[in-house]
Amino acid sequence: MPDTISPVTGKIMLDEYRIPTITAYNRLEPVPRSKDPDNSLKADIRDALWMLTRQWQYGEFRGEDAGSAVTAQILGEHTPIDRIQLGDTDPAVYDPGKPLEATVEAETLTDNLFFAVQIARYFIRLLKMKSLDTQYTDKFIARYPLNFSIDPNDQDGLQLNLSVQTKLFNGSTLLSDIQTPEGGSTKFANWLQSQGFPASDQTTLNGLAKDLTDWYNRNYFQPAGDNKAWESSQLEYKFDIASPPETPGQKFLSADQFYGGHLDWYSFDLDSSGSMSLKQEPSNPPPVKENLVSFIPAPVSFKGMPSPRYWTMDDSQLDFGKIDASPTGLLHLLMAEFALVYGNDWFMLPYPLPVNTLCEIKGLIVTDTFGENTLINPAGSGSENNWQRWAMFHQTDVNPSAADTQTTNHLFYLCPSITHSLQDDPLEEVNFLRDEMAEMVWAVENRVPSQAGKGVSGDAMALKNIQPPPFTPAPGNAAIRYILGTTVPDNWIPFIPVHISGSITEIRFQRAAMPGAKGALGRIISETPAPYYVNEEEIPRSGILVSRSFNRTRWINGKTFLWIGRTKDAGTGEGWSNLKFDQIVPIQQPENS
Repeated sequence: MPDTISPVTGKIMLDEYRIPTITAYNRLEPVPRSKDPDNSLKADIRDALWMLTRQWQYGEFRGEDAGSAVTAQILGEHTPIDRIQLGDTDPAVYDPGKPLEATVEAETLTDNLFFAVQIARYFIRLLKMKSLDTQYTDKFIARYPLNFSIDPNDQDGLQLNLSVQTKLFNGSTLLSDIQTPEGGSTKFANWLQSQGFPASDQTTLNGLAKDLTDWYNRNYFQPAGDNKAWESSQLEYKFDIASPPETPGQKFLSADQFYGGHLDWYSFDLDSSGSMSLKQEPSNPPPVKENLVSFIPAPVSFKGMPSPRYWTMDDSQLDFGKIDASPTGLLHLLMAEFALVYGNDWFMLPYPLPVNTLCEIKGLIVTDTFGENTLINPAGSGSENNWQRWAMFHQTDVNPSAADTQTTNHLFYLCPSITHSLQDDPLEEVNFLRDEMAEMVWAVENRVPSQAGKGVSGDAMALKNIQPPPFTPAPGNAAIRYILGTTVPDNWIPFIPVHISGSITEIRFQRAAMPGAKGALGRIISETPAPYYVNEEEIPRSGILVSRSFNRTRWINGKTFLWIGRTKDAGTGEGWSNLKFDQIVPIQQPENS
């Protein structure tokens, strides 16, 4: 049938448009039997067929061309760490049987009245066990007298010294003689022989000396030598660790910004160009091991996760309806999509790893329910551009070579660090603050060590017993006087800005001293010999707090470690020392009678 041409438009009219039709819609509305919707929301179970219908309605029978993970195999390469370098000292063999924090932070205990008394009291206890205390205590007091110079403001130290002066001896000096070799024996043993002690008592006392040394080593963890890990110019710890050079490419890790406290994988950076060698390399270095393990993937669950099946109830721990979906809240939308859409698509695989191991995951093979194997490479190992690479939980390479810039390392270091520790009140605390009025930095000793073995107020220790004489005006009618400069308390140690050598713009702070001041009483400021510099960027406007305190922890083998370490925290802001120079002040005139 030929098409009809419209007489109005002159265009061809299709037949279907020339046939008149009437379309009607019927709206289906439920007729509730009750105004209360509680019964409908309960989803009561009627019968088995009704349950199957409900499941079909929610799409639980709809098949997907995807398999569930059944098994997974992980291949990892384990590289041990066997050497450590603290600061600028010579590299040494690292013992993973000790907490890494204790190895880095521990410092030699200083000789003070508290330790001398504590060691002496324990040795007298040993003497009492052998019934030798009444016979030899006076000889030890005469041999090792308590001669400590105690600050007049140290009230606790003065009281302790007064109470033990004629009753105890210097245990620190005794322990030093026991540990000092002399002529094939020890200094302590030679003294016993020179005093004509009976041979049996000499044997007993030498045995007690060994017991004293064992007790001291059990209670206090001491470094082998002077600990040089503390970088005074940065007010941080600095150390390096490395694997044996015989491994395929020595792995060198650097931790140059450790603030003290807890060490973890993020405290270390990989340095591909670094190397470390020992003076005497071990004949049998620990080898690199490949570790292939198989696991059953476990689904990941989290609070507020929507239940994947209809007949399970949510825990109501998270309300996704209250998520802020603003145009800039992209991260919130990603989190909601992860939880609501892909929440049940994630699996967790445990991977046991020994401590003190540098691990590299080579790959992961997942076997699904269809028997297919899928190889998953580490994140960032694709052929994308370098700026698109992204990965978590791996050591950042701070000095990559030209070949390493095209690839991403997948190294993760599980360091032998502590999980929990007990920290005592600070023995010493120094507040580094900026004084913009004086254009300098002050190191204020808030707490300083006492001879009684604890920290005391630095303000109290800075009090001067001798007050300056009062001002007496010269004869005449002068109304003003000239003051060259004011002063500050002795616990305020000045750091003045000086130019860095070879630069006229960059500065650093150098330790100085106020005229007539006693100097620093703590170890943080006084242990570094002059000239003592602190980098300018290390002291921000907020200031920093550096403290020393005892730390105690129990290691994985059950052994207890006690050491003195330092921590660096944020300060309390800027300060003002009230230091003024070149002042003209009025002279108070006497009142007329």
